[in-house]
Amino acid sequence: MRVNVLRKRGGQAVVEMTFGFLIFFTIFMSIVEFSHLLYAKVTLQHALRSAGRYMVTGQTQKDGDGNDIPRDQIVHTVFCANVIAAGVVCPPLGADFKIECLPNPTACTRLGGGPNQTVMVTANVAKRALMPFFSQFYPAGGVPFTLSTTFKNEPFA
Repeated sequence: MRVNVLRKRGGQAVVEMTFGFLIFFTIFMSIVEFSHLLYAKVTLQHALRSAGRYMVTGQTQKDGDGNDIPRDQIVHTVFCANVIAAGVVCPPLGADFKIECLPNPTACTRLGGGPNQTVMVTANVAKRALMPFFSQFYPAGGVPFTLSTTFKNEPFA
């Protein structure tokens, strides 16, 4: 009689373990996904700060013909070189990556701001989900990140 009772309870343990495992796995994968998004946010902010630090020094570069490359393009290139680690597509220079002087955006004496001008660099990027299951909870392009940093240019010549 006792053996029949144990046989009937054997399936109950399998069902309970299955539900428990699914809940545990969902929580674990959520932690992994949100940790990856946090890593991407920190990496993107670091990339923008690196670009801003390059910008404030007033450095210029020359192309193959000896012409000066505009500073906003150089700053954009520095940013794009650093966003690879975050796994996002570098935004184009323009609406999604802009450099403007503060407090008046039209007061820039040249691209990237002049000496002693306060300049803000803003970038808009989207990070896709690491795991396809979570992409249904994000907007179409992924999790949007709006990053910005503000620097005061050095008194370069």
